Amino acid sequence: MNIREIEALTIKEMEEMKNEGTAELITIKDHSCYLVDLKDYFGYSVLVFKNDRHIYYANDYQLHHGTKTIPDLKQWYVDTLNNKLFTEEELFEDVKNYYEYEQKGQYIRNYWIMQFDYISAFCIGTITKELEEAKRKMFYCPVCFCYVKDREIVEQAINFLNHIETSFAKIQNNEEVFRKMISYELGNHEAGYTCDYTDALDALGLQFEELTEEQKKIVKEELNKQINYQETAI
Repeated sequence: MNIREIEALTIKEMEEMKNEGTAELITIKDHSCYLVDLKDYFGYSVLVFKNDRHIYYANDYQLHHGTKTIPDLKQWYVDTLNNKLFTEEELFEDVKNYYEYEQKGQYIRNYWIMQFDYISAFCIGTITKELEEAKRKMFYCPVCFCYVKDREIVEQAINFLNHIETSFAKIQNNEEVFRKMISYELGNHEAGYTCDYTDALDALGLQFEELTEEQKKIVKEELNKQINYQETAI
């Protein structure tokens, strides 16, 4: 079974596998998650569904995890899915830190939208007839960069994201939250190698000159930590 065949699996097929005893169902944050041994290249994996649709961007496969045992893999899948999947009630809760802010944003843009019929707005080269038709008859969702059939889906995505952004804005100036946010993005942009904070700040929509003196100090401290860590690792 190749990746396209895996991603084409339906909820009906997974239920049949569960009834045959070849797949195990666990429910995580209102998502149906099937633990199944896909054999060969992909191995023991977790396939995620919601609203009877395959949320295959959230899938995880044994091939990504080296020598982990099956029990270790199962626990890994449970732990990681609990961090990257959310109920709709959780999306309306206030975010407590930058990591949660990032995870909720990624969930809405990449996973949540997959429970609906949608057509991606992205294309390479010539626009397909399907996309041209979508532009004429469907509603564009600027949060998820796609077209959907129901305007309410667009409004719901915007409401989720607006709440997350507003909630994070309330805590962003907290020094500890700011420090963790900077540290996270410096790591994402390999600042330990580049010895530069510019890309990390750009990703956050920040300019060093516009930061407070305390925030500038934090940026420099966190950059030095990553540089020192990198030098020690070498």
